Amino acid sequence: MKMRNKIFGILITLVIMIGVMASQVNAADISASAQEVNVGDTVTVTVKLDQPTQSIGVDLTYDANSFEYKSVSSDIGTLTENAKNPGVVKVAGSNATGTASYITFTFVAKANTDAADFVASNLFTHESESLNTTTTTVAVVEKAEEPTTPEEPENPTQPETPGDVETPNTDTPADTTVSENNGDKTNTQAQKVDENGNVITKLPQTGTSVIAVAGVVAAVAVVAVVAIRKLRK
Repeated sequence: MKMRNKIFGILITLVIMIGVMASQVNAADISASAQEVNVGDTVTVTVKLDQPTQSIGVDLTYDANSFEYKSVSSDIGTLTENAKNPGVVKVAGSNATGTASYITFTFVAKANTDAADFVASNLFTHESESLNTTTTTVAVVEKAEEPTTPEEPENPTQPETPGDVETPNTDTPADTTVSENNGDKTNTQAQKVDENGNVITKLPQTGTSVIAVAGVVAAVAVVAVVAIRKLRK
């Protein structure tokens, strides 16, 4: 009786150990290469096994509005692929002389989304692994625009330097001389001229023409001469 109890206890212990070993070995996880990407970026989703296997297959469901499926690869070699229906990819493969430890799916982000789920299901392997993690999530955002720097003008205006300022010509005209008595300017014909060398034809105070004044003086002189002659008679 005691012997039977011992054998029964050993069998129970073996079953428990096998169960623990199976739970540790027969597992697979799913993960993404990034949790957030920009529109146009590439992202990979990988189903990874804890232990290598000679045969593997899995279905991957994805958001076809936010991602475009591109390709699949595995270290087992060639895979049978079915991606006819947008939103799900089914793959399977086997290798009698080699083993597989992962399957990687490649996608391109095409539209904004706060959270797009990639869900793995129907996993099968030669060692009967099961999925520990079945879902991974990726967000798609617009790429931030880089700040632009203002363009420098091709020919910026330079401030004028004192050397660039034209100085007024203060030279006295060649045919003008300055009187030593009162400082009036006269030309070589002894005619009064202004600052620019022009002959002055009006009196400086009244603006009356010099010729008109001369005519008045001449008329007065004639009248005076006539008057004197009459008085003498």
